[in-house]
Amino acid sequence: MPAGMRLAEHYTAAGGTLSSNPDHLYWRVLDALAFAPDAEKVAGPWRELGREDLTSSALAGRLEDYLAALLDAYG
Repeated sequence: MPAGMRLAEHYTAAGGTLSSNPDHLYWRVLDALAFAPDAEKVAGPWRELGREDLTSSALAGRLEDYLAALLDAYG
């Protein structure tokens, strides 16, 4: 399961409440697509900290996995 999908679980475990409004899928997909087609733009600060494993293909794959998980879970 992509880390982005676990975020909501951690949030609710800490006492947060998620909206039951189905529009959340739209906003989560829109947020993810803000990083497409250049998912690498988030890698700069991480690479400065030594995360050389965050290649363009790795980041694109993570973004695709997250979008697929969203659609599987809520689509």
